[in-house]
Amino acid sequence: MFFRNTVKTVAVSVALLAFGAQAKTFQYELQDLDSSSGEIQYPGLDLEGASSVTLTVDQEDQWSPAILTSLEINFPNAPSLSVSNFQVDDEGWRHEATVDDVWVYRQLDVVVDGLDAESSIDTMISIEGYVSEAENFIGAERSLNFDQRLFTVNGQLVDATPSTIVDVASFTVDGKQVELSLRDNPTFDPNSNGGDNVEMAFVVELLWFGEGKEVYYFHAPFGGESKFYEAYKLEASTSPGPDGDETSIVIKVKDAEGVESETHDVYLEDMLSEAYDF
Repeated sequence: MFFRNTVKTVAVSVALLAFGAQAKTFQYELQDLDSSSGEIQYPGLDLEGASSVTLTVDQEDQWSPAILTSLEINFPNAPSLSVSNFQVDDEGWRHEATVDDVWVYRQLDVVVDGLDAESSIDTMISIEGYVSEAENFIGAERSLNFDQRLFTVNGQLVDATPSTIVDVASFTVDGKQVELSLRDNPTFDPNSNGGDNVEMAFVVELLWFGEGKEVYYFHAPFGGESKFYEAYKLEASTSPGPDGDETSIVIKVKDAEGVESETHDVYLEDMLSEAYDF
């Protein structure tokens, strides 16, 4: 379907971002929610069927622990629950916090189990809330209580870190315009195998007139540090090929300290073939 000699660059516009060496904030959501009330039920307080869960995580770099900074659970028939000031266990998988004056309760204990921000694909998260029965509700000596469970929420952790379009490139392929839009933040590649084989990718949104919209996941070749990189530019180059000119694309990126590098190159024809399944 493709003819390389029909590919030509129309325009490329670039928007650069400023980067600094600082902690990066990641946002996650839970999908496939399974939610229910616990053994303790207060008349008129309906905590069944949580509608959404959002977790915010800060991390200095790939060698530093991921810190859960906030949790928000929305319920269809009750006010939302917002929790911060989490403490994490030595293994980094269990986060605990107390929150005061929630719904009809003086204090709740909230536990998040299974949070592994290094491998968010197929990671199952469990969140439980307990009614506190501490004798002293003031000061640092309050202890968590795990006897009176108020609710349970389980779901699959997915990356929902906000991103913005930072560069756009337009081409003509087989007489039809193709527009590539680059997003700054990488994400977990849905085409990777999960588990220990999770890979990161930069997101390129494609709009091919007459063919529709698709997404191409551009492999991020920086290992565990990839999520601390940000993309800022699509760069196209044209070279002679056996069937005419060939256009290849690379993505320019910067790490947290502003050091520039780039991904491997991919032929535009191959991007379109994979994204549109031709």
